[in-house]
Amino acid sequence: MSRVLFSVGVIQVFIILTGMIRAKVLSIVLGPAGFGIIATIDQIVLTVVTVGGFGIPFFSLKFMSWAHSEGNLRFQTVFSSFLSGLFLLSILTTTLVIGITLWHPAIFGAELVPYKSFILVALLNVPALMLGIFFVHTLAAAQMPLVSSTLNLTVTFGLAFAASSGAWLLGMDGIYISVAVAGVVTTLGSIFYIKKKLSLRVSDPSAGILKELRRNPEIIPFSLYGHVALSAYAITMLVARYEVFSTMGEAQAGFLQALFGISLALGAISGPINILYLAPILNRNISNEEKFDKAHEFLSLMIVIILALSLPFLLFPNLALTLLYSSEFRPASGYIYLFVFWQSMYVIVNVYRQLLVGLNDVKFFSISTLASYVAAVLATPSLVEMFGLPGAAFALSLSVLLNGLVIPLRLAAKFHSGIPFSLWVRIIFCLGVTIITGLVFSNVEEFSVTGFLARVLYVALLAPLLWKLLPEEQKRMAIDTITRMRA
Repeated sequence: MSRVLFSVGVIQVFIILTGMIRAKVLSIVLGPAGFGIIATIDQIVLTVVTVGGFGIPFFSLKFMSWAHSEGNLRFQTVFSSFLSGLFLLSILTTTLVIGITLWHPAIFGAELVPYKSFILVALLNVPALMLGIFFVHTLAAAQMPLVSSTLNLTVTFGLAFAASSGAWLLGMDGIYISVAVAGVVTTLGSIFYIKKKLSLRVSDPSAGILKELRRNPEIIPFSLYGHVALSAYAITMLVARYEVFSTMGEAQAGFLQALFGISLALGAISGPINILYLAPILNRNISNEEKFDKAHEFLSLMIVIILALSLPFLLFPNLALTLLYSSEFRPASGYIYLFVFWQSMYVIVNVYRQLLVGLNDVKFFSISTLASYVAAVLATPSLVEMFGLPGAAFALSLSVLLNGLVIPLRLAAKFHSGIPFSLWVRIIFCLGVTIITGLVFSNVEEFSVTGFLARVLYVALLAPLLWKLLPEEQKRMAIDTITRMRA
């Protein structure tokens, strides 16, 4: 497992770097206010992709993983069925939402009406995004996580290059036009790549989404349950952005995007690995005991990695915002640790959400996730009004905390298994270190002699503890790598 995770993780680092370069270019060209506008529009598009796609781009992974374990012919049929259905759904969704926006421009909020033209062009990217997610998951379902990650990197780079060059040459007007053209190119390229790697055809005589639904009727309730959970997350993120945008202005929305950018980048290390490596395993025809073992093993490594990667941002928040965006974003530095804490909790809980899906307990997964995000949506306006940017972090953390409290109870009650005590220790330690580090060092000058020495001493004390928390397999892998480098 370690070498596959390491390779996928390296590719994911390049994906994150690509996103950071895109953000850097946009933040410099557009400034905090323009950056906030673009971030809010991007979230609208992602919400449309999630809500309008009915969870199919994401949850088709489960059924394709199962089909792949049954043979290539079955995999071909399921692939073609989902592809044809998703293509039609993406076109209908795009047409419907563009029509509604033209008829009622304030549908996404009165404050966004002046940017209607940008929103309309951005919505043209919905089909490419839906299909792009599906193509990446197709390769993951075929037990090809490295190939899947490579495609993800290529598509991400193409779209990021299009957005950055469009902004640099034409300003905000050029971003979404360039991305729309790039989306068509990456979609056609992905189809060719999948055909080359898996010998899958776009069409198949035995395929058809209606045929597949009749053959496998559980797709409908499964996708609808999953759709509810994913839509709740997307809507919650949109509400958080909109509340900051509408009550605090475009510049504060830009600061929020910078904070999201850093925290989500850290979460993005584990998220795609979770989907491309862990989820296909959990959704194969194996015993529940094996699924629990895989989930525990995966999380024990991920939480240590997330904490280690978070430390530079927790220790040097001003430097991080200046390097990744610009010095104009430094006023938000004192809040980075709150958003990192939220994303760290999200990484932990999301592993067990995937486990629930693999255990076919999708109904509970959906209801518990929906309830937690409804609570966050209801709390967001008041928390943002009272605390400003930290209020958004508090609301999002609340949603994850509520979900994280009920999942262990469900695992124990229905499946008679739980999270090992040693793993609980790792979780509490890593989350506690995140909060303590942020509280202490956000108020200590970064490059004064005292402040810098304090940070060096802190890392020196923390490093042995992190090493101790690493699973034995990863320790052996690290030692072997160091030995080979020395040789």
